[in-house]
Amino acid sequence: MLQQAIKTVRTFLPQTGSVSRAEIDTAVDMALSLPLYSSVDKDALLREIESIYNVRIEDFRVIEDTERRLPWINAKKAGIDFKFWNRYRDYLQYEKNFADTVLNQLDRLTDRTLDGLFDPEINAIISKYGLVVGQVQSGKTANYTGLICKGADAGFNLIIVLAGIHNNLRSQTQLRIDEGFLGFDTQHERAFRENNTWIGVGRFNQNAIAHSLTTSISDFNTAAANSSGINFGMKDPLVLVVKKNATILNRLLQWLNSKAIDVDGRRVIRSKSLLLIDDEADNASINTNRDNDPATRINDLIRNILRLFDKSGYVGYTATPFANIFIPIEEDNLFPRDFIINLPAPSNYIGPDKVFGFRLVGDDEESDDVLPIVRRIDDHHHFVDDSNTPTEVPESLKTAIKCFIITCAIRRLRGQTDVHNSMLVHVSRLRAWQHELKSLVENVFDFYRRGIEMKIASVLEEFREVFEEDQGNYKSYTTISSQILNSQLAAIDGQIQIHTWEDVKQHPHEAASRIIVKEINMGSADALNYYDHPNGLSVIAVGGNKLSRGLTLEGLSVSYYLRTSRMYDSLMQMGRWFGYRPGYVDLCRLFTSRQLNEWFCHITHASEELRNEFDYMSDTVGATPEQYALKVRTHPGVLQISASNKIRRATTVTVSWAGRLVESYEFQKKADVISSNLQATIAFIDQLNGRPEIRKDNYLWFDVNVENIKSLLQGFRLSENLKRADPTNLIRFINLQVANNELTEWRVAIMSKKKADLRYTIQKGEDELDIGLFNRRQDERNSSTDNYYIKRSHIISPGDEVIDLTDEERNNAWNRTIEYWRQRGKEGEPSYISGEIVRNEIRDPRKPLLLIYFLNPEEAGLASDSNPIVGYAISFPSSRFNATVSYAVHEQLLSIFNQEDNLEEEDEDED
Repeated sequence: MLQQAIKTVRTFLPQTGSVSRAEIDTAVDMALSLPLYSSVDKDALLREIESIYNVRIEDFRVIEDTERRLPWINAKKAGIDFKFWNRYRDYLQYEKNFADTVLNQLDRLTDRTLDGLFDPEINAIISKYGLVVGQVQSGKTANYTGLICKGADAGFNLIIVLAGIHNNLRSQTQLRIDEGFLGFDTQHERAFRENNTWIGVGRFNQNAIAHSLTTSISDFNTAAANSSGINFGMKDPLVLVVKKNATILNRLLQWLNSKAIDVDGRRVIRSKSLLLIDDEADNASINTNRDNDPATRINDLIRNILRLFDKSGYVGYTATPFANIFIPIEEDNLFPRDFIINLPAPSNYIGPDKVFGFRLVGDDEESDDVLPIVRRIDDHHHFVDDSNTPTEVPESLKTAIKCFIITCAIRRLRGQTDVHNSMLVHVSRLRAWQHELKSLVENVFDFYRRGIEMKIASVLEEFREVFEEDQGNYKSYTTISSQILNSQLAAIDGQIQIHTWEDVKQHPHEAASRIIVKEINMGSADALNYYDHPNGLSVIAVGGNKLSRGLTLEGLSVSYYLRTSRMYDSLMQMGRWFGYRPGYVDLCRLFTSRQLNEWFCHITHASEELRNEFDYMSDTVGATPEQYALKVRTHPGVLQISASNKIRRATTVTVSWAGRLVESYEFQKKADVISSNLQATIAFIDQLNGRPEIRKDNYLWFDVNVENIKSLLQGFRLSENLKRADPTNLIRFINLQVANNELTEWRVAIMSKKKADLRYTIQKGEDELDIGLFNRRQDERNSSTDNYYIKRSHIISPGDEVIDLTDEERNNAWNRTIEYWRQRGKEGEPSYISGEIVRNEIRDPRKPLLLIYFLNPEEAGLASDSNPIVGYAISFPSSRFNATVSYAVHEQLLSIFNQEDNLEEEDEDED
């Protein structure tokens, strides 16, 4: 009844995407005045409505080849009858409770994507290739279903959706298309015809007619297609949802070829405008063979299908675009040469940044940015062994099962009764292993289910402890809900509540009685048929690869994940726990190892860096997909993040530091190393010509010879982990740029803290340099007795990069920073000039800046009378050349490159 009341309230509110609290109050009162909703709790209804209208989302960004673009949608839009789109929008708004802000952006996005393709009704030979990048479980299916609807309205009359490599994902995608585009269940089409039973969009409008040659239980079949009674030449849109399987795709290609005509010696289809949607476009679609070898079978079949049509548009969708970026840029390949669109996630999306953050959160640390839902476990080492099938489960898995039962119980307490609930258990890729584990999990679950049913005191006490007692690094439900409510993350979910055990203990019996355990893999007959359970399916899914990509686990709340992978894209795709958790975000739990937690932090950092690079380039006039691909290839840190055969042209790491900030933020604590670096720095300062210019207590030299810079770097020793700032590779890069007449006239700044706890004096000729030592706090999680790792991975303070600029240059940089700030939709003004803009737009390619910092040794846990620790940062300007340094790096070390240049917060040591 609550969900029905929400729909009624929304009909009373303006569809502007922004409503006031007074308008919400009035609409809620109007709805509750109806007898139908007399039993609905007003506070609960208000929380639900506010959560919908509090959703915010940034605008999407586009990089495109403007020379190939043929804008058309705005000129033709008024003449298009958007019957498919309008009913789909109504369905999302009133059936799925999508926020108006999200719907409005989807409207703009689908327009923009179509505009990047072509008018399907033009008389021309044309092919277009694009890529839409979202985040894992963020709603890409809803996005491309919207594109299908609007594309069908515009005239695309053949739509092929490539939906993963497994039957269950293809079936799930077909069901989504049935609900969002067709309006009827293809599995029960006979019932639809006889009983007029409509689903999804079909309940809103039955006048938008489309046909499907695939069903939710049957992939493409030539015999079925030929006997369906559907005329291939009809004007009504025809949709096929097919698996990325060579046999299926070859069958489809041969069938399409039979519909083609001969034109100038080739088979061609002119009666259809093809829109091909490639879901999970980085999986199976990529040509992973070597340059001179034939293309992989699936890649070749996709390209041959596209070649059959005079008019074809290819749009790939993925959350992990790493492999797609390294596709060879050829005319008939699948490289997104026309456009790449980057989709931000709505504010209510639970993504990697909210689950893991960019660094490991300590066991006793409370974060305002990261949800406290990850429990790092350490009792699994004897359990995770692919050489032997499991014989018992660790205590942590038993706790996870108890957590799932409690979560299901609390959701019932919160009124979420007829909903799906899922638990993921993903430990091994081996089916035999999964089969044994399923039996063990089933036995453990049955023990707890019977204990609850029989009201065994010891069992009920275990559940009470899990609910309200912190034990070791395990945080109870009471603690986690309180932490989230008392942080800025509370806005994610308006239904977070702190319950008592007296309230919760009434519901575990009903919750547990609904739960079943299923084994989900290629060898199991089990399947996740949520659609067949309209009153909710509660399931513990034990599996492997079939659960690792694309497939949505509805109502996923508890995950037990120990499956390792060294590929960034594989790991991120396995994170099925990302997505939307309305009403139960504080009830979610992820049990995993510390190592995997660290890896996910690194992946999150790398992905964020990739998106930041995209955003910056999208604001750069004339930037193209090819240029973005090139820039990513030369980015220190985002290369070996996919299978080497997917990015074969990037197996050797090639790095350019042009336009980059390089910082030393990890140092050895050995006294001899600290002393050696200090003496090298003093010798370097002694060689600098002339007296420095004093700027804000800092010492600045201009036109320093590059040989002096190289001499300093050669004598410097950093932590061996800090490859990104490694002096040897920096020198190699500098030499390459000097040959291009760049990086020849250096500026050097000795930074000094004005109000310092400790000071250090350097004698230079007749002058004394009085240097205030900076306090750079040690990151306890990444530091050790041998290594000093600076908190937040930044040695510089915001604004340091402008120290050498003229007033005019500084003003130009400030104005561009404000402009960039506003382009990103941010309010107010930035607090400092963007270093990225300084490097890429202001700084002369000949004039890099070297910043030298003297650090307080006490912050590294050393004695106050120890020598200061010396570190540096280099602000490299952008380059007119594409000079890169190539070298091999073990894939497990690549994470150390992934440090952002972004300094969003003022450093605590800023003067």
